[in-house]
Amino acid sequence: MKNKLCGIGEALIDFIPEVKGQRLKDVPSFKRVAGGAPANVVGAVTKLGIPSKFLTKLGDDPFGDKIVNELIGFGINTDYVKRTNAANTSLAFVALDENANREFSFYRNMGADMLMSEDDIDKNWFMDAYALHFCSVSLGDFPMRRAHNKAIKYAKENGLIVSFDPNVRLPLFDDHEYLKNVIHEYIQYADILKISDEEVEFIFGNKDI
Repeated sequence: MKNKLCGIGEALIDFIPEVKGQRLKDVPSFKRVAGGAPANVVGAVTKLGIPSKFLTKLGDDPFGDKIVNELIGFGINTDYVKRTNAANTSLAFVALDENANREFSFYRNMGADMLMSEDDIDKNWFMDAYALHFCSVSLGDFPMRRAHNKAIKYAKENGLIVSFDPNVRLPLFDDHEYLKNVIHEYIQYADILKISDEEVEFIFGNKDI
C-alpha cells in the first residue's frame, strides 16, 4: 500500500537560545533539539497519523544518536538512516533578535548528512510511498545532491507526488546565484512548492506573490 511520506535531506541538531531577543554572539545558553527542515516536515506529518520514512546520513556520534532516538520517538521509520565516521552530525545555532529576525550559524562543513550518496539510495524504498519531500539545503555540490537526483528519479518512476521546499539558507551558500539556479532547476520536478513570503523575492526577483 502506497501510504508513506518519504523525506530526504538534512537532519541536524538545532541549538535554540534559552533567552530570546539577543544576537547570537550574546546568547548565554542554548537548548538542543533535533531539527532540519525535511525532518521537521516528516515529523509533523507522522504526528498527524500518516506513516513516514526518512532518508539521511548521520555521524556515528552522540548527536546522531539523539536524532535517531527523536525520529523513533515520533514513529518515523529509521531503517533508511545511514551512519558514518567520516564526518560529524551537523549542528545549527539559531537566535531571534529583538526585531524577531532569525540569525543562523551552521557547523556543517562537511556534515555527515552531506555525505549521503546515490549509492545509498535503493529503488525499493519508494515502492510503498505516495510522496517524496526534499529541501534545497542538501543540493550543494556534494554527494547528497546526487542522492536527491536518484531519489527524485525513483519517485517519478513510481508515480509519487514530489514536494519541494526551497528553504533558502543563504549562510550555507557562498554563491547565492548558484543557489538560485539550483532552486529553479529542481522546481521543475515539484508537484508541490512550499515557499515562505520572504523567499519569493530571492527566488523570483519579485515581492508580489
